[in-house]
Amino acid sequence: MPIIPDKIDRFNMYIDIVDLKHKIAVTSEITLPTFEYASETLNLSGMAGEVDSPSPGQIKSTQIEIPFSTISKEGLELARKDNSILILKAAQETINTNALTRAHTGRTITIKGFTKEVNYGKLVKGGLGNASIKKEIIYYKDQLGDDVLTEADKFNGIYKINGEDVVSNIEELI
Repeated sequence: MPIIPDKIDRFNMYIDIVDLKHKIAVTSEITLPTFEYASETLNLSGMAGEVDSPSPGQIKSTQIEIPFSTISKEGLELARKDNSILILKAAQETINTNALTRAHTGRTITIKGFTKEVNYGKLVKGGLGNASIKKEIIYYKDQLGDDVLTEADKFNGIYKINGEDVVSNIEELI
């Protein structure tokens, strides 16, 4: 394996458009979502136990929390507008183990969702307020360079992993 993924060098967050006017300050770490499939427990006579049978593409309610050092007008604008598009742009570093060189690839994460929670944080003398906004994810797309790693669009029945639509055969049947 001559090329190995290393780390995220830096990232920025934008609202709606990637430019300086739409850049918003967030803390140095954002936890990306975990997609959990809806499932049913299969427990039939003759089985040696039970199986939790997931339905790929049927994603349970998923949120993302956007952390801020303290509350701001920009953060509250993000909370106010449910149709805002969050765009995370990162420089992801790789190491070429043969040449012992490093390179960066652009990573873009696009998120659309409804505001679910506004945490106004706290007042701390000389400290951070740790405010945050939580969004219910309706649309999520994670790209590394030109490659689509994941795309989930709950309202339009799209779920792709590594560029492959894992529910397209279901859409054709219905």
